[in-house]
Formats: sequence, structure tokens, C-alpha cells
Amino acid sequence: MSARITLHCNRQWRDGCCPNSLMTDAHTIAEARAAADRIGWRHHPTDGTDYCPEHSGRGPTRPGAHVIHLHPTEEKP
Repeated sequence: MSARITLHCNRQWRDGCCPNSLMTDAHTIAEARAAADRIGWRHHPTDGTDYCPEHSGRGPTRPGAHVIHLHPTEEKP
């Protein structure tokens, strides 16, 4: 069995919302948010919302920064 925790940017404006999301193979939400923080995502502690680097004030989202593998599986010979 596999599980995935996906964080979504909660930035909204009148005509829409941010489409950025970050998929992780984290075991807990705290682990997913810690990994996201390392690449520029921010978590608002009081209302539980997450923001991508572009909308958290940390600059543009880096290319290829939409999936984080925290627990790589070993390949069988």
C-alpha cells in the first residue's frame, strides 16, 4: 500500500486560485510540511493553510519542485 500527502497552495483571489500543489510520500502532515518548508513553502500555523513559494514571499517555484520523495524504495536485484 502507498499513501501520498499533497499540499495545495491556498492563495485565492476574486477570479480563481493558485494551481500549485506539492506531492510527497511523507508519513505525516508534519513531515510533509517540513519538507515543503525546505523548498520555500510556508504553513500558516493558526488556520492550517499552506502557500507555495511564489505566494509565501519566498520567490518563484523552482522547476521540478512539485514532487518530493522522502522515503525512496530500494530496487530489488
